[in-house]
Amino acid sequence: MALDERKRKILESIVKDYVETAEPVGSRAVVKKYALNISSATVRNEMADLEDMGYLEQPHTSSGRIPSESGFRYYVDYIMEKQELSEQDIDLLADLMEDNAAELNEFIGRVGYFLSQVTNYASFVVVPSVKFNEFRSIQLIPLEKDKALILLVTDTGMIIHRKIEIPSSVDHKDLEHIGQVFNQVFRNKMISDIRRSDLQYLRENLKRKRQIVDRALDEIDYLLKNTGDEKLLVSGTLNILNEPEFKDLDKLRRILQLLEASDAFKDVIPSNISEEVDIIIGHENKTEDTKDLSLVYTGYRTRGDSGTIGLIGPVRMEYWKAVGTVEAVRSAIEKTLKSKN
Repeated sequence: MALDERKRKILESIVKDYVETAEPVGSRAVVKKYALNISSATVRNEMADLEDMGYLEQPHTSSGRIPSESGFRYYVDYIMEKQELSEQDIDLLADLMEDNAAELNEFIGRVGYFLSQVTNYASFVVVPSVKFNEFRSIQLIPLEKDKALILLVTDTGMIIHRKIEIPSSVDHKDLEHIGQVFNQVFRNKMISDIRRSDLQYLRENLKRKRQIVDRALDEIDYLLKNTGDEKLLVSGTLNILNEPEFKDLDKLRRILQLLEASDAFKDVIPSNISEEVDIIIGHENKTEDTKDLSLVYTGYRTRGDSGTIGLIGPVRMEYWKAVGTVEAVRSAIEKTLKSKN
């Protein structure tokens, strides 16, 4: 139901005051704090109308009102103006992109940490599978005696590495030669396109170094099996403890268990992710355990696949700040990943 301008301003005032204080909002506070050029009596009448329309609720122990979930939904859909990142946060985000663009897993993990630190909510990042990444290079780097490092780099900037043992008879020239042959076979191939015939070809063409080649290929196979699947990273879980809505220990325990269980939380995240910022409020969530939470999330694109970033907080969330932050981070991720292709 459409609201006239006065009701919109009153609803906006109540949303912002309730988000800030977590306390019911009275008519006098609305007039005084938000400098509305109307009387308290008029505000009370308008608040009563907003309650009848389902946008406000009156707690039993207070004469003030709080926004209902429908009130929050109307606010984010028709009234809210997103808040851009501060210059300080923009600088922090730029530093993060520059410092971590080379290592995708670490980079994405720090993105989640940035989201939770800036907003004081919990954050989540879904890192897409690397199956559609292309190999850019494979190196075998000598370390201390009898050890070498396998270093895989993909077109999205993903770096995967693992130590292996090597025979003492293998020197750095042998490792360099093996790396060159590996690159001839793997470079510019998608990980999902690697076939057994490729591995057999390498074993046949490097049979003089069969022992080290077998070890290297076994480790590459292990690395790809253990990094290939989609990952969910959750940061800032303890921020939930600061919200008065979650002082109930049973409620808090359920939420923390959900955030710590990757498979369960993945089911909460919608599958139809777009590149717009979307918001799910309270009972719009599809599970009982998330009815007291809101999600602000969006998709980001990598080559051949997509991931998701977002925030989890109470229904009483600073949606204007959450949306602006998630949007800015998504743009920064895509720009950084594009520059690495």
